Amino acid sequence: MNAIPYTISRDALTVFLQGVPHSMDDSHPNYTQVRDMLGTDLDEDELIKLVSYREELKAITDNYGDVSVGVDCVLYKGRAVSTYLTQSMLTLMGLGKDIGPWARFMDKLYLNPSKTAVDELFLWLEKANMPITTNGNFLAYKKVRDDYTSFQLNPDGTSVDNRVGASPSMPRNEVDDNRDKHCSAGLHFCSWHYLPHYRGGQGKVIIVEVNPADVVAITADYQNSKGRAWTYKVVGEIDQVHTEFAFAGVPLAD
Repeated sequence: MNAIPYTISRDALTVFLQGVPHSMDDSHPNYTQVRDMLGTDLDEDELIKLVSYREELKAITDNYGDVSVGVDCVLYKGRAVSTYLTQSMLTLMGLGKDIGPWARFMDKLYLNPSKTAVDELFLWLEKANMPITTNGNFLAYKKVRDDYTSFQLNPDGTSVDNRVGASPSMPRNEVDDNRDKHCSAGLHFCSWHYLPHYRGGQGKVIIVEVNPADVVAITADYQNSKGRAWTYKVVGEIDQVHTEFAFAGVPLAD
C-alpha cells in the first residue's frame, strides 16, 4: 500500500488511482470517508470502490431487469438516467443499504406506457414519503366507506369493493390522465399526509399496493401526494384508534 496522490478543495477532491483521476464533491455519500483517508497508506482497489459505484452497484442491479450502472450513474437499457430515484439509489448503496427494491421499482416504472405518468411518479416519490416494497411496488393509503366501498361512484352508480385482498381494476384508458383535474375518474390513492383532507372523520383507511407501471396520474394539488391508477391491490387496513391524524389531522404521539 502506498500514499495516493490527491488534490482537495473546500468541498471537492480528486484522487489519482492507477494514473487516472477520480473526482468527487461533498454530495457523494462516501466523500467524508475518502477525505479522512487521504494522506494515509491505502489499498487502491478499496479506494476505487469508494470513489466509484460502478462495480458494486453493477453487481447488485444486474439481476433486476433492465437496470444497470455506468460510472457513478444508473442506466436503464444502457441509457443514463439522473432522477430523484437514481440519486436515492446511489445514496443508499453508498450507505451499504440494499437497493434491490428501488431497482425493481425502476424496472417496473419504465414499463409504464405514459411518459407523463413516469415523470409525475418522481414527484410522488420525492414528496409522498411512502415505502417501496421488496418486489418494487409502493404502498399508499385510501379512505373508503365503513362497508369498504369507495366514496366515489362508478358511472353506473356502483361502488368499488376495497376489502383486504381485493384487486379492483378499470380500463386504463378510462382513467383521467390530466394531473390538473384533481378529482376525476380512476382508482385513487394518497399519502399519509393527505388523509385528513378527504372526507374528514368518515370511513376507514386501507393500505393499497400499487405497481408503478399501473399509475396513470399524480395530481398537482396537495404537493403531489395523491394519484390515480387503473388497478391496485388492497393489502391492509389501519385501525381508526391509531389513525387520529387521518380523521382529524392530529399527529401521532411519539
